[in-house]
Amino acid sequence: MNVISMLGGKVHKRQEIEGGEDFYFPLCRTGGMTNKGTKYKGIEAAVTCAVCLSYEPQAPEVEPEAPKRAVTREEWLHQAIDALRPEFERINFPLPEKIHVSVGFGYGAKRESAKILGQCWARFVSEDNVNHIFISPELNDASRVLDVLIHELVHAADDCKSGHKGDFATAAKALGLTGKMTATIATPELAEKLQALAEAIGPYNHATLYPTGKPLAPKEGPKPEDEPEAPEETPASSGPKKQGTRMIKVACKADCGCGGYVVRTTAKWLEVGLPICPVGTVMEIA
Repeated sequence: MNVISMLGGKVHKRQEIEGGEDFYFPLCRTGGMTNKGTKYKGIEAAVTCAVCLSYEPQAPEVEPEAPKRAVTREEWLHQAIDALRPEFERINFPLPEKIHVSVGFGYGAKRESAKILGQCWARFVSEDNVNHIFISPELNDASRVLDVLIHELVHAADDCKSGHKGDFATAAKALGLTGKMTATIATPELAEKLQALAEAIGPYNHATLYPTGKPLAPKEGPKPEDEPEAPEETPASSGPKKQGTRMIKVACKADCGCGGYVVRTTAKWLEVGLPICPVGTVMEIA
């Protein structure tokens, strides 16, 4: 209840006085403070007295919340690792305290026949004794990125000691990975959790990289007879040119007893070992 003079005027905020239920006085003490002074009566109207209003406690100024900074893809991955740590603790397969994670092609990932979506390196090959994880830049879907990340984190927890067997397989299955252990996928239950985690972290700020070029949309209608030939293909990167054929030339030197024996084979078999010419010399890639 507020107060107003019996003679009218501005509405004041009522001053609370012990035992003064029958007497009304303004907070700003305008008029007398006894029955012999100015009389005030109670009123439900809003306060109009500037002095009384000035006594009102002022709400502190709240600075507008700064917009959240968009995290980089590496920051996103580190946030995901922190969020996934409890899951590894739950199965008694804890993650190392520090892990390096980046977006990039793993060693040997250029082979199209065995596309590598993620890769983890053991601690002993790192100068700072920390596992290095790489997530393929070909991946853009946040849930799939987390799916691959969990697989690589199992390797990090195991420090790559079990390969894709033993402790690795046991932990991977306990976390919700299924399928062939060398190329696991999330179970529907895990996929749902990863989708929720991706939404909680926010956008995965990464644009898909197409090593072999962007997929082209099919052209509609027949090809015109006078359509010019396609221009020479623009290099996709600054690296070495991709070989036009899968067959790789391997040869001996001309001064070898075989007379410079030549064969062609695929990269798959070259990874197993270089061929030997008829006289027993290890051949070289020409």
